[in-house]
Amino acid sequence: MEEGVPHVKILEVANEENVSAIILGSHGRSNLSSVLLGSVSEYVIRHAKKPVIVVRRD
Repeated sequence: MEEGVPHVKILEVANEENVSAIILGSHGRSNLSSVLLGSVSEYVIRHAKKPVIVVRRD
């Protein structure tokens, strides 16, 4: 468990642990510009150096 800003911590831990990929869940309840993804998922996708897999929650 980590404390901090979610998108920042996800990227920090992914880099520290040298992961192969990042898997995130998304509920898709953000503003109109990111209708399909949550803001955390969208940020991680745009800034991650590793592949990102987003699983949408029904």
